[in-house]
Amino acid sequence: MRHIDHAPTPLTLAMVSVVLTMGVGVHGQDGDHPPTPVGGSIPARMLDQDLQEHPADPIVIDATKVIGWDHPGGIPAAVPIDSMLTVIVGPATARSSTPEWRFIRKRAGDDAALRGPYIRFVDGQLIPGNLTTNGPMPLWRSAWLHDLPIDLDRISAMRLIDGAEVPQAGDVDEVILANGDRLRGLIESIGINLVIERMNESGSSLVSIPIDRVASFALVNPDDVPRGMNAWFLGGHRIAGAGIRIGDDGYVRIERPVLGGDMAEVPIDFLRGVVFDAELVIPLAALPVKIDAGDAGLIRPWIPEPTVSPGNWPIDAAPIRLDGPLRATWRLPAAGCRLCATIELPLDSTRGSFDLVVRDDQQEIRRVSINASNPVERITVPLTSDRLTIEIEMGDDGPFMDVAMLREAIIIRPRS
Repeated sequence: MRHIDHAPTPLTLAMVSVVLTMGVGVHGQDGDHPPTPVGGSIPARMLDQDLQEHPADPIVIDATKVIGWDHPGGIPAAVPIDSMLTVIVGPATARSSTPEWRFIRKRAGDDAALRGPYIRFVDGQLIPGNLTTNGPMPLWRSAWLHDLPIDLDRISAMRLIDGAEVPQAGDVDEVILANGDRLRGLIESIGINLVIERMNESGSSLVSIPIDRVASFALVNPDDVPRGMNAWFLGGHRIAGAGIRIGDDGYVRIERPVLGGDMAEVPIDFLRGVVFDAELVIPLAALPVKIDAGDAGLIRPWIPEPTVSPGNWPIDAAPIRLDGPLRATWRLPAAGCRLCATIELPLDSTRGSFDLVVRDDQQEIRRVSINASNPVERITVPLTSDRLTIEIEMGDDGPFMDVAMLREAIIIRPRS
């Protein structure tokens, strides 16, 4: 069992706060009517378990239901919270993304890979912040949670220096130092020093490194399945808890955060997305994919690998770029899942004409034509097998510019 060295640490890394200006306010009415939105708004979309999407501008969440208005001052619709899958904040696709929204993402750093210090837990939670101390105990300080004790058994990786590479742990823990050197072994403790049992050809030895010389590290702790409600916020935060509420004061409240405490409060301006049961929703971008040329094998000996867009995306559903013609196959975590995605020509493309074919194992279950006159198509399909295939078939004009972006592509697992 790893242990924590309760010695003071001098390390304090500055955290940059993101201040945004979007807002939402609601107030209650007499009787059983839903609250009426007033003031500003935040655009969102609610996805229920029937894969029906509902507008929510603004949005309110209480103990039993999620309420969304079709537009500010418009008609409210309530969905029981037990029937909800996700809430995603922001425009539906890049084509409808306003300059204001792109500016907000850029200010928050969400348009690029996270560079600042962060701690990632085995269940997928990610908390930007800085390593600090309160008396003898090293702690992780964040914007939205109480100071977190450093429990090495629950941590997947940690970055301590801005912009540092974070390693991928293999069969042992791995540490990257500020000078670029790497150490492999078993991290024993963190305090003033990081202590690692270093492995080498002649055996093992304990090495103590001043914490300010450590850039990042990764641990071999096995991943845990994300559970319960998970919420994503601007700046890279992913926080899990027992539930979520959005009331009339412009704050999101996470009930009983998994990392401790009774409540976490975050301004609604920072909200990016919510999954109400993280065991059910898996971003397609997180699953490994195999590609081949499909029917275009005679004209295409080499195929670019699918590209997953960098940055912080709601529910981790980063856009996936497929340069066709090609066939991409994913092995799903279970049979009987469902696929929900938006297919789109790239934002900067007005060319390209192809059929996108969705197959359940080998059986074709959906075909859509994507071209300049129909650049966006939303698909929701049930699957009976554990194998999903998406194929881009070139049109009559050949294979040129046949590029598909899969946006907000998620797999919904069947309930046990």
